[in-house]
Amino acid sequence: RERVSEYNITIIAIDCGSPSLTSQETVKVQISDINDNPPLFNQNSYTIYVNENNNPSLLVGTLHADDLDYEQNAKITYSLLPDEGGEVSVASYVSINPENGNLYALRSLDYEKVQDFRVLVKATDGGSPSLSSNVTVQFLIVDANDNPPIILYPAQDSTSPSSDLVPRSAHADYLVTKVVAVDGDSGQNAWLSFQLQKCTDPSLFHIVDHNGEIRTIRPITERDTMKQKLVILVRDNGKPSLSTTTTLNILLVDGFSEPYMQLPDLQSEEQKDSKLTVYLV
Repeated sequence: RERVSEYNITIIAIDCGSPSLTSQETVKVQISDINDNPPLFNQNSYTIYVNENNNPSLLVGTLHADDLDYEQNAKITYSLLPDEGGEVSVASYVSINPENGNLYALRSLDYEKVQDFRVLVKATDGGSPSLSSNVTVQFLIVDANDNPPIILYPAQDSTSPSSDLVPRSAHADYLVTKVVAVDGDSGQNAWLSFQLQKCTDPSLFHIVDHNGEIRTIRPITERDTMKQKLVILVRDNGKPSLSTTTTLNILLVDGFSEPYMQLPDLQSEEQKDSKLTVYLV
């Protein structure tokens, strides 16, 4: 029936008279359909990209299958097959419209928790007995820049501000310390750059923008203030970018044997200190 759905047969009756007489009739023969064709998806597999932080009930894609049969035998119903194992059922992530194959996100997806998942979709026709076929759909979550950098050093939750010690004998390009930061995003959203926003003496220190190393610009002299304060900005490479700032205290000392590690009075002295230089970034 899928090749020829009907035939037109013409029947002619001729008598034996002289002259003979004839008449004819055309009979239309329609081929009844049986359910001998399963639904077939138009792709062997599907890959769907979904931006994280999506709105629930968002339409994320559409699947389509065709059936060569006729009427009820060609009516297709779509469904999600139960996933085999896994900590979270994929049925909590997506749903499918049984009539048209539209796929909807059921929740806001978080790339930092779920990067991808697969579902198995079944297309079933309306024949008796019914026929069906399955297809795999892979969902890839696209990272958004929704996590600002987190600074690991210097510690952000320290109640007693600490300082890094630098000997006054330090030469130019002396490695003072390194600002350590991480970003919960991925790819270029997690690329970090470091900038010096404020500094007690801008001629004394600089920060390497790609790795957070703080180094001296010149040799330290006796005229340099013992207590140095640096405000550092860490920025990611997302669009739009997110940033975090941290404060680093540095003590210029003659030797490391002196108890300079704690600066309990630094905040009160900062109110009197007007030597901070502000960088416009």
